[in-house]
Amino acid sequence: MSQAQFESFVQNYQNTLKSILNDHPETETVNHLEGLPREILDKVLEPVPLSVFIPTKYGGMGDRPSQCLALLEAISYESIALGLAMGINGSLFLEPVAKYGHEEAKKHVFDQFLNHKKLGGLMITEPEFGTDALNMQTRYQGQNPGFSLKGSKHWGGLTGLADFWLVTARKDKGGGKLSRDIDLFICEKSNPEQRIEVEEYYHKLGLFLIPYGLNKIDLQLPESARLIPQSSGVKLMMDLLHRSRLRLSGIGIGFIKRMLDEALEHCRTRFVGGKNLLAYDQVAHRLSELQAWHTVNSALCFYATRVSDISNDLTSYGLQANAGKTILTDMMQESAQSLLQLVGAKGYRRDHIAGRAVVDSRPFQIFEGSNDVMYSQIADAVLKEMKKRKESNFLHFLKGFQLTEQAADYFKGHLDFKIDSDLIQRKRVVLGKVTARLITSEFVLEMGNAGFRKDLVDNALKVVKNTIAGLVSSFDNMRLIPIVENTGDSGDWKEIYPN
Repeated sequence: MSQAQFESFVQNYQNTLKSILNDHPETETVNHLEGLPREILDKVLEPVPLSVFIPTKYGGMGDRPSQCLALLEAISYESIALGLAMGINGSLFLEPVAKYGHEEAKKHVFDQFLNHKKLGGLMITEPEFGTDALNMQTRYQGQNPGFSLKGSKHWGGLTGLADFWLVTARKDKGGGKLSRDIDLFICEKSNPEQRIEVEEYYHKLGLFLIPYGLNKIDLQLPESARLIPQSSGVKLMMDLLHRSRLRLSGIGIGFIKRMLDEALEHCRTRFVGGKNLLAYDQVAHRLSELQAWHTVNSALCFYATRVSDISNDLTSYGLQANAGKTILTDMMQESAQSLLQLVGAKGYRRDHIAGRAVVDSRPFQIFEGSNDVMYSQIADAVLKEMKKRKESNFLHFLKGFQLTEQAADYFKGHLDFKIDSDLIQRKRVVLGKVTARLITSEFVLEMGNAGFRKDLVDNALKVVKNTIAGLVSSFDNMRLIPIVENTGDSGDWKEIYPN
């Protein structure tokens, strides 16, 4: 398929989605406990959009990063929930199978997706192990032949709806001990021995089209179900998650573009005090931020296109992936909040794009790594590297660090200070926020060097500079404020109010 043919395919598919959602206006306003109704899902899958994530060898379109991102952008512009569903299938199921699956498994899985409207997902999180996922307790034992898996998983996107799953587990070494490494297994619910039982569906707050719940794992799997790591299972999962975090940029750019378009349309047509909202300074500020976030998001897509092909090992791309994921998802939530503020009261409804966007974009800051935790991890990596180089000046370090060389010079007026390696956690989070913005600004500068519009790049960097200035100021003045205990003693205002 030529690029022109692909672009036509994406445009036609976006039009199809728009038509489906218009014909079924209740689709995103009703909380579907068990996910998108099958009759609507069949219409969504009829054009075989997931073929974009499947190699040509197996009948797909080739799994080219630029095309994967373009598809996610088009879908997410119409529905962030559907964009996430397709992203889960592509980045968290089909691509890992393509890269690490047995040949027998790949042929079967891809045939089912291309010809039978199937869906897939990934199960990592457990009821007692979310952020601490590597201590998961789902375990497996080798049998002759195959494997048996037992445990519990929850918050797997498309719970009960997906036909295939990648399930993570640790090897049972006996005596209650589990291996430190992990393995991933393909299971197929049409096989009675591989069917995952949904014990409870969750009443989720947003993303009504995607079902979540608690799952009982008690499976018998063949040898071909296990993914084949190139070194270790942990590194396989890091490669998988880093690619997925970078590919979130495709979902983000479609979503932010929708927020920007909706905001511009509203501000052009809404008049207050005899003039439309575009004439007001605060409104113009919000719109300039929305435009800047779209430019930064474009740079994340530009970077992901260059590095996220499945032939590349992304195990060591933690800083880039984590910086991109945190900044992107913060921008998504802020853009939704900004649109809601501009629209006002009528946007505070589930059947309005503004209110729906606020709730639906919020979990992106939590799943695949909570942003607070990831910002702290970014800071830890930087502090470790600074210590290794025996450098305490932040600006000097950044100028010699590959991911921030250009950005360091651009923002140098705010970065020339020394850092103590023994920082409290809140300071590490702020340091991570600054560093993540510098890394993503480096992507913006690289995109500008490649020919992207200079005025958009300049405006985006100005917005980022204002944010960094505020973060650095808070970093300098941050003090630990202790929690006051026993507030019930003289802590009630009514006790001192004169009668």
